[in-house]
Amino acid sequence: MKDGMALLLAVVLGVVLVAAFVVLLIPEPSERAVVATERLDVAVLAFRNSSSWRGAEETLRGRVEYGLVNEEGISVFSRAQLDALLMERALGAAGVIDPATAIEIGTLTGVSKIVTGTVYAVDTQSEDTTMCLAWENGACVEEVPAQKYTARMLAQVEVIDARSGKIENAVDTGGSGSTTVRQGTTFGGFDSLLAEAATEIAGQVADRMTASYTRELRYGLYEGARSKREGYIGEGETRRFTTSDEVHLIVHFTRTRDGDLFDLSWVAPAGTAVATVADVVDSGDWRLYTLPLAGLAPGRYTVEAKISGSSAFETPFTISP
Repeated sequence: MKDGMALLLAVVLGVVLVAAFVVLLIPEPSERAVVATERLDVAVLAFRNSSSWRGAEETLRGRVEYGLVNEEGISVFSRAQLDALLMERALGAAGVIDPATAIEIGTLTGVSKIVTGTVYAVDTQSEDTTMCLAWENGACVEEVPAQKYTARMLAQVEVIDARSGKIENAVDTGGSGSTTVRQGTTFGGFDSLLAEAATEIAGQVADRMTASYTRELRYGLYEGARSKREGYIGEGETRRFTTSDEVHLIVHFTRTRDGDLFDLSWVAPAGTAVATVADVVDSGDWRLYTLPLAGLAPGRYTVEAKISGSSAFETPFTISP
């Protein structure tokens, strides 16, 4: 009976929490823009290895490169072409990069940023533990001896401006990977766990670069909009309007710098602006911009936005009689 009451209370609490979440949630506009506020063509150089683990530097370099390739707003120079070019020019692909070398690499490749660094520690360990083989009603009913293996990688990662040769960002970071296997089961080795650790570091590097050099906006065009808490909810998302409508543009500045300049232009088919907005925004801000269409000629219009001088989006819409 007590178990049944506890289950009922848990279900009721879960329903209340879900309902509260739905009430508080402001749905994001459907369109997403990631804006590089400066050119982000990146070369990932070989990392140095001060640890005792052979090959850790190449593991980290590969994971950082892969992580950056998959980030919007960042272009990564081909590793094969980069290494061949450095070898041909007798430039150090590993070791400390001095400003003159960084500038020369930037000139040869056209990249604006160089990412490199050092793996300075790798730690591996194993410990006795247990693992559960069977569960019943949320409780483990069968445990067996097991072994937990953990690998940790510590590194310093640097971002160098290839135009000035100066280090713009330097961060000490770390990652780990672990697995638990039943005692008597073959363990595949620490390399895969170090790859997990390097992947975690790569994610931190990608996050830092996107936070430092890119902005993210969510936006959409709607027939109407209503406020909800500190944001807005669009009603009737569309890009087709009539002269009796108003266009409602909702913008959520999901990742910006506080005090960023945001410029908006509503552009007619002939290319002239029928209305402009100059705004100052902070990270997390919501904005609602409207354009009354009465008196405007039918045709294909565009709403164009810039943040900190960089193009954020150009969205076409039509006005019919």
